[in-house]
Amino acid sequence: MNKRTHVAVGVIYNSTRDKVLISKRSGNQHLAGYWEFPGGKVESNEGTYAALQRELFEELGINVNTAEAFTSLSHNYPDKKVLLDVWKIFDWSGEPVSRENQDICWVNIDCLKDYSFPDANKYIIQSIQLTPVYVISQDTYEDYSHLFSVAKECFSAGLKLFQLRLKDKNSEAFAHTVETLSELAARHSAKLILNGTVSDINRYNIDGIHLNSHELLKYDERPLNEDLILGASCHNEAELIRASQINVNYAFISPVLFTPSHPAEDPLGWEKFADLKQMVDFPIYALGGMTFNELSTARTYGAYGVAMISAVWDPKIHQQMPSKFPAN
Repeated sequence: MNKRTHVAVGVIYNSTRDKVLISKRSGNQHLAGYWEFPGGKVESNEGTYAALQRELFEELGINVNTAEAFTSLSHNYPDKKVLLDVWKIFDWSGEPVSRENQDICWVNIDCLKDYSFPDANKYIIQSIQLTPVYVISQDTYEDYSHLFSVAKECFSAGLKLFQLRLKDKNSEAFAHTVETLSELAARHSAKLILNGTVSDINRYNIDGIHLNSHELLKYDERPLNEDLILGASCHNEAELIRASQINVNYAFISPVLFTPSHPAEDPLGWEKFADLKQMVDFPIYALGGMTFNELSTARTYGAYGVAMISAVWDPKIHQQMPSKFPAN
């Protein structure tokens, strides 16, 4: 198989950040007829950001003023290997035009699923739907109506990522719980992730799987297709390296701060969190002792966002929940 092709990819947002620009590959290109996020090959002795700026000017006639490194992934097609470095672009100037006779259009992020994309771009679609606040359920409930009412409150406030993490997956109530939350999430264009095993994707109506560290280490390549979200829990360098190897969409690093749910675990602290985050090029959530007020601090140390349990389910902290969750 040929040498891996290094590509700079731009996810270009409109001013209201609810649409992104996509283009269709022309007839003489690899994977012709598929839609993709604009970008192109990084030339030898060229930096990735410089290649991004050059390609988007050549392809669309726009100037990239600033861009945020977002994620990277390696993907093997039957006839080609690619390494995609993906950037989010909010600050750009000019009017996008088709300078290479390709079709281009602005698409609402929730509607990207209606277009045909190459597999590697499907990974990007799932990843850009990750939002800065990620809510995780408790592992047990005496009254499931509490789970449903708080989840509904969160979805109504704009939450887009919810993970169900229950100890007893074999109970009669479990399938009903998943189905109820799935319907709630779909009603609000949110994603329901199940903390479980890869085989669960065939049992339940869910949008992805979150692997604990034990499950993560079972795989040396991505075990889910790119239409689904894959996450993992990581606590050290080895687990992060494995998560990167299997092309997860995101990972948790924990515990960052002291958390009552795991009182025996020593927290990493923000400096160690930042050191671990620098090892990988995909979205990382800080977990452990997180509240809504920690989001700005987490981002200062390189986190994509915060994942939280107690801040949502503890009545003393729950009152701090914002009326609207941040979208970016």
